[in-house]
Amino acid sequence: MMQDTELLQYVHETAEMGVEGLENVKGQITDGRLLQSVQSQIAEYRDISQRSAQMLRSKGKDPKDPSLMARISSEVMSTVQTLADSSSSKIAEMVIQGNNMGITKGLKHLHDYAGDDRQIRALAEELLSTEQANVEQMKPFL
Repeated sequence: MMQDTELLQYVHETAEMGVEGLENVKGQITDGRLLQSVQSQIAEYRDISQRSAQMLRSKGKDPKDPSLMARISSEVMSTVQTLADSSSSKIAEMVIQGNNMGITKGLKHLHDYAGDDRQIRALAEELLSTEQANVEQMKPFL
């Protein structure tokens, strides 16, 4: 069973990974509409990251950033994949894959959440719906 600070930490790290993953591919984007979508997704993730960090601090915990290994592997993967193919379609596919992993993990964590803090649950659900919306936003670029 997952407790309040565990779920908040997961939300924080996931949002941070979202920002980093999108920042890693942003420079490869040539399609103006795709760039606009990615920049708006970065802003949404930053907002969720900041709010989760604030909630963690209010519970006496310091928000942790994603592990160095997770960040390096994300950067290496996006670099390797965009070197091979930096088309809008490939970038959209990578964004969709990242979001789908987040959706799956997020649903599992929500089901495991044992706490009854409505604000924490609402923020985790917001992250989930953001990831679902991101997938839909990317589909036209495939």
